Amino acid sequence: MRLKLVFSYDGSSFEGSATQPHKNSVQDYLQEVLGHVGIFEKPLFASRTDKGVHALKAVAQVDCGDHFKDFDYLKNTLNKFAKPHLYIKNIQKIPSNFEVRFEAKARQYYYVLNHANFSPFLAKYYHFYPKIDIAKANELLSYFEGQKDFLLFSKLLEKNKTSVRTMFEARAFEYKNLSIFKFKANGFLRAQIRMSVDFVLKILQGKLSKEDLLLQLNAQKSFSRTLAPASGLYLSKIFYP
Repeated sequence: MRLKLVFSYDGSSFEGSATQPHKNSVQDYLQEVLGHVGIFEKPLFASRTDKGVHALKAVAQVDCGDHFKDFDYLKNTLNKFAKPHLYIKNIQKIPSNFEVRFEAKARQYYYVLNHANFSPFLAKYYHFYPKIDIAKANELLSYFEGQKDFLLFSKLLEKNKTSVRTMFEARAFEYKNLSIFKFKANGFLRAQIRMSVDFVLKILQGKLSKEDLLLQLNAQKSFSRTLAPASGLYLSKIFYP
């Protein structure tokens, strides 16, 4: 039987989502949690996140025996072992040929800027930053939308992999003392969002220009490849048909 798990996690507690030799990854941690109820297969994730990046609704699949019937009970039992770093929100049975990574139609991320006074207690969960011009930010973000070659907005491109992605939505909105950047695409390259946010912020600071952005978006010339802090980034949702 194959199960689909939807869960959230605090990325500051892990060295990234994918399994690592040091075993301090979300994948390793979830596998350990599952082992407490006798599920020893390796969970497969629909999307990866880097060190320090959080998730609101990550998705994984895992194969297990058919004797699990009460998924609410299973969820509550697993969460006894998963807390406080990870929390399973939903478990459901899926077809044995369903692959959560390849069946996904879109992935959505939020990047959160906090304009309040800096707090060391919240520093792992926001990028503390001065107030921004939200209208100007939205103008710049609109250039990211559509099908583009994001080669120059990638930290690392895997061999024989395309850097072309389709950005369905890129916009910013305000909520109380926060400015939130929303990105929704059919897929993302390594560090693409953090590099994109950093570029937009540099334009708002007057350090780069809109023309620089367009040249880099067209993969013609690289102007900046630094990253916004991981603390502000959240995998918010994965979409399925």
